[in-house]
Amino acid sequence: MRVVFTTWAWPSHLYALVPLARACRAAGHEVLLASEPGLTRDVLRADLPVAVVGTDVDTAGMVQEYLLPLPDAAGPAPKRDGKGPRALRMLTAHAESMTADLIRLITDWQADLVVYDQVTLAGPVAAAVTGVPAVRQLYGFDLLQRARGVLPDALAPLADRFGAGPVDPFGAATVDPVPASVQLPGVQRVLPMRYVPYNGPETSPWQPPGPRSRPRVCVSWGHTIAKVDPSRFLAGRMAAAFAGTGMDVVLAVSAAQRDLLAELPENVRVVVDTPLRNVLRDCDAFIGHGGAGGILTALAHGLPMLLVPQLPDHAGHTGRVAAGDAASVLSMAELTPTAVREEVRRLLDAPEPRRAAGELREEMLGRPAPAVVAGALAELRPSFVRH
Repeated sequence: MRVVFTTWAWPSHLYALVPLARACRAAGHEVLLASEPGLTRDVLRADLPVAVVGTDVDTAGMVQEYLLPLPDAAGPAPKRDGKGPRALRMLTAHAESMTADLIRLITDWQADLVVYDQVTLAGPVAAAVTGVPAVRQLYGFDLLQRARGVLPDALAPLADRFGAGPVDPFGAATVDPVPASVQLPGVQRVLPMRYVPYNGPETSPWQPPGPRSRPRVCVSWGHTIAKVDPSRFLAGRMAAAFAGTGMDVVLAVSAAQRDLLAELPENVRVVVDTPLRNVLRDCDAFIGHGGAGGILTALAHGLPMLLVPQLPDHAGHTGRVAAGDAASVLSMAELTPTAVREEVRRLLDAPEPRRAAGELREEMLGRPAPAVVAGALAELRPSFVRH
């Protein structure tokens, strides 16, 4: 079987696809990862074959329009274009960029199946045009359920242009790595999958900090916020809040983020380009911005977390995990060093957050491994499989 995996050029969306793509290759299937030019290096570093489709879109510029307002913000709210969710313009811009090339790739490579990141809507359109099944993979909580009523109409002009007719943006099935107890209701035709953290390649041996006698907290701020607005990259500020507290802090950043850090207390250790999955093995709690990858990686380690969302989708992710009692959430208006310390101390001392995070970890471990899901994909529509 030949499988095209596709996402637009954003590392965290690629990272969600990597474990299943690798499982398909291990099962003997041919795999190709199709994305815009800006993701090529990240795909190759994930040891996956890559095909370039479309052109790069100014994702960071668009995301700037969706930042949640700061508590002291003055002036009118950002303008909204069109109807429906604000991010719809970004989703359709990527679909416009990628669809024509993706159709050619599927046809020329004779693909049997398309697996698409949940927001990469070129996937279901191109699959419909070429007559192959399309499977949606979630990178986190299924926030697009809220747009179910407007997505088909938003895709209709693009689908009509290529002669696809009506397109189901939710695919023939949905691969879902999120524990069912905290996932949004309404996800249909689910292929549950165990979340296997991939947060980037291993670039050097991980050196565990060694034995310890006091709590250790990890702070990480993902990839998105620093690209969109460096002034909102709060990882260093969050780590500095623990000066003189008797806690150890591991601050996980990328090489591009290192220069955004000011002077830090002695109890803060900075690690650069180290996958989050490695850092969290030796920690007791996680502090992040509410991205789905960080949340699910923390849950995979059974860690309670403090989250500070700055984008609407981050607010959606944090709301779900907070409802499951595994996280505390602070808004930007509530964000003070004292509040950060108090919330983290509560996460460490109160039994409920750790119990809830541990139960979600066990729920994740009970789901089928990516290798099992790879087998299910091969059986999904056997009449389409040519190889």
